[in-house]
Amino acid sequence: MFRHLLPSHRNLSDSDKAQVDSLKKFGIATSKIMAYMAGQSGGYGMLWFTKRDLYNYVHSQRIAQINNGDAAAAISYLEGKANADMMTVARYTKTTENQLGSLFWADGQMMADYQLFGDVLAFDATYRSNKYKKPLVVFSGSNHHKQTAIFGFALLEDEEVRTYKWVSLNILDVMENKKPSVVVTDGDKAMRAAIADVLPLARHRLCGWHLEKICVLRVKEPEFRKVFKKAVYANLDVTEFEEYWSTAVESLGLMNNSWVKSTYELRHSWATAYLRGTFCVGYRTTSRCEGINAFIKGFLKSTNSLLELVQSLDRVVKDYRNNEVTTQFYSSYYTPVLTTGLDNIELFAAKTYTRAVFKEVRKQIKGVGSLLFLGKDSISTTSVYKFSSVGNRRKVRKVLYDPSEPKIECDCMLWNSEGIPCCHIFCVMKYEGWDEIPPGLVVRRWCKDAKEWTASKTCDLSGNSNCLLRYGALCSAMSVVAKLASDDAADFLVRDALTSLARRLQVRRGNTVDHEARERQQDVVKDPPVARTKGAPKRGREAGSSTNAELGGVGVAALLVGIPGTRRGRAFLKGR
Repeated sequence: MFRHLLPSHRNLSDSDKAQVDSLKKFGIATSKIMAYMAGQSGGYGMLWFTKRDLYNYVHSQRIAQINNGDAAAAISYLEGKANADMMTVARYTKTTENQLGSLFWADGQMMADYQLFGDVLAFDATYRSNKYKKPLVVFSGSNHHKQTAIFGFALLEDEEVRTYKWVSLNILDVMENKKPSVVVTDGDKAMRAAIADVLPLARHRLCGWHLEKICVLRVKEPEFRKVFKKAVYANLDVTEFEEYWSTAVESLGLMNNSWVKSTYELRHSWATAYLRGTFCVGYRTTSRCEGINAFIKGFLKSTNSLLELVQSLDRVVKDYRNNEVTTQFYSSYYTPVLTTGLDNIELFAAKTYTRAVFKEVRKQIKGVGSLLFLGKDSISTTSVYKFSSVGNRRKVRKVLYDPSEPKIECDCMLWNSEGIPCCHIFCVMKYEGWDEIPPGLVVRRWCKDAKEWTASKTCDLSGNSNCLLRYGALCSAMSVVAKLASDDAADFLVRDALTSLARRLQVRRGNTVDHEARERQQDVVKDPPVARTKGAPKRGREAGSSTNAELGGVGVAALLVGIPGTRRGRAFLKGR
C-alpha cells in the first residue's frame, strides 16, 4: 500500500523522464503530467515516484538548462536557431552592469513574410509573460489567407520612448528598410511617440479590441460600449459619424467624461469613417488582435524563464505556420461550388484568390443582385455609373470607368480599404460584359500564388529583399512537400533527395559551412532585473540603464552567422 512512498523504492526511470521532458516541452503543467502518468499506470499507487519527486526532477531540468544564466541560455538557444536557419537575426542591448536590456529576434521565414505582407504592421504588447516582468512585443500582420503572420518578437528593458525607438529601428534594419504604410498599436503613448519618429509617413491605427477593453474599464455606462463599437466599425461617412457620436454621448450624459473626450480627439486613428480608403488588411475588426492575444497567452506563464519564453514562442510560430500550410493546401486543391449567377467572374475569383479572400469576394458578387441601377453619365472618356441599394435607396454610389486606361474605381472605397472589388464595381463588370476581374483590381497579396516567387521573376533583380522573397517562396514550397511526404513512409524518402540537393548546392557555391569552426566571441550576459511595469512608481535613469538606445550604438552587435557575399551575413548583433 505504501510501497511507492518508500524512499528506497522511489525513482523516475529513463522512460518516465523522457515522457516528462516531452510533455513539458509542449507547455503541459507539472500537476497535469502527474495526473496523466498516474492514469496511464493505473493509479498513483502504481507509480514509482511521488508528486514531490516529479516537481524536483522538473526543477532540476530547468536549473540545468540555465546553468550559465537565464539570459545567456536564451541567447545560446537563438544562436542554435541561427545555425539551423542562417537568416535568423537576434539583437540585444546590455546594461552597464552587463545585464540583458532589450532583445529582438526574427527568423528567415518571418523576414520573407514581411517582404510580402509587411504593408500593415501591428505592435502588440503582452504582459505577465515571464518572471522578469519584461513586456513582450509581438510584431505581426496578415498573410494571404487573412491569418496572422508573425514578423518578430521583442523583450523590452522598459516602456520608454527610447526603448520602443530602438526596437523600431532594428525591425526596419532587419527587414531591409521596408516600411509599412499602416501601423496598428494598442495606443501606448511611448510606443506611438517612437513610431511617429521612426515611421513618420506611416498611418497610425489604434486597435479596436484594445480600445473596447479600456472602454469597459473607464466608462461605467453599459450602453456606451454598444455605441462605441458602432462608432469604431460601422460603415459611416464623416458627417454621419459626427452626428451619431454627438447625439449618443449627449443622450448618455458623457459629455464631461475624460476618457470619452480624449478618445474622441484620437478619432482619426480608430473610426472607420476617418480611415476609409486606408488599406488595413483586416485589422478593421477586433478578431485578429484578440486572437493573437488569446493564442499566445495559452503558451506563456508569468513564471517563465527567458529560455522557456523563447521556446514557447517558437511553438506559437510553428502552430501558425502549420495552419498556413493546411489552409494553402485546401486553397490550392479544392474548388468551391459556384452560387452567384455570374459564373465566369466567380470562377475566375475562385481560381485567383485564397479561400478566405474568395469568400469575401463572393459576398460582393452576390451583392450585385440587391443594387438598383440609377443611370450612366459620361465625362470625356470616363463613364459614371450610379447605383443605390434596395435597403437604402437614398445613398447613391458612383463608379468611374475609363475604358481607355482601363481604370475603374468606386466612391465606397472598399477596394482601397480591403483590397477586393465592391459589389458596385462587379455590377459595372456585369453591364460591360466582363468575364474576369481586371489585373489592376487584383491585389497580389490576396492571391493563392502570393508566395510563389520563381527564379524567372527575380533573376534580373538583385538585393537582399529579393533574396528574402526567394527564401520565402522556397520555404512555402518545402512546407507543402513536407506535409505530403510525411503522410507515407515510402514518400519520406524524399528527404534523401533533399539532402543530396543541399550538398550539391553547397559545393556549387563553395559554401560547406562548418558550424563548429565559427568564431564565437560571446560575452556572458547576466540575467535582467525584474522590471517595473506601467502603474508602478516612476524611477529615474539608473546606472544600469541600456548602453545603447539606438541601432548601431555601443551595446549592439556581433556574432556573425550567415550567407557569404550578402549584407545579411549575420545572425546576431551581440552586445559588447
